[in-house]
Amino acid sequence: MKDFSFQGRIELGTRLAGGKPGQLTWVGDQSSCELRFNTENADRTEQFSGQRLQSARLRQSTTVELNLVLRYGTTHNLQLGLFSTPQMVSAATVVDELLPEGLVAGSRIVLDKPANVQDLVIEDASGSPVTLVAGEDYRLESPHSGIIEMLDVSTLTQPFSASYKHDAFTSLPFFTAQPPERYLYLNGINTVSGERVRLHLYRVQFNPFDTLALINPEFGELPLSGTAMFDVETADDPLLGGFGRIELPSEA
Repeated sequence: MKDFSFQGRIELGTRLAGGKPGQLTWVGDQSSCELRFNTENADRTEQFSGQRLQSARLRQSTTVELNLVLRYGTTHNLQLGLFSTPQMVSAATVVDELLPEGLVAGSRIVLDKPANVQDLVIEDASGSPVTLVAGEDYRLESPHSGIIEMLDVSTLTQPFSASYKHDAFTSLPFFTAQPPERYLYLNGINTVSGERVRLHLYRVQFNPFDTLALINPEFGELPLSGTAMFDVETADDPLLGGFGRIELPSEA
């Protein structure tokens, strides 16, 4: 048996008819990719020998579990564990966004679209609207946080309204998509021998993130888990099998 130490590129894509992959997307670097194979069995013990020996085993289920830790926090990778349908928000101008009422000096609020806020104008609700003065009545903490701190509102009429421009951004709302199912292709190499190895999983259904670390003292990672489900269209082909396959160089 050859020594081995595998590395490789993992691609995820849609599954086409016949168990073939559709368009693939490289997930970027990953720190681990593990498969866990398991069968559940019902055992029978005979009752005639006086020793209660196991006489039969019935396989009740077969499962293939996947654990995959990704290192790239892309929209594509995050949506897998968030069960999200990404929403693209174009750069635009917001006009007269109402701010919460009852603001006092020191109140902090955040704008609806805090993506590089520009040309911010805040007005009060008096008959002849008064434009608030930045640095006197309020301050914008950061264009990229969208947080406004009120400084002096004692002579102003609420509610205030804000108008501003913002950059484009992508929103990933949680659990707005069905559990994602992907074809997984690993194009790998045995770094000991230099030989190629390839893995195909036809129907990987991912679980939601068990944990998503949002504050990282070191490099962040995305831990994904899932199940390689049975594919009835490939099961009868001895070259493919029902779950997936590993392809290795032929041995002499």
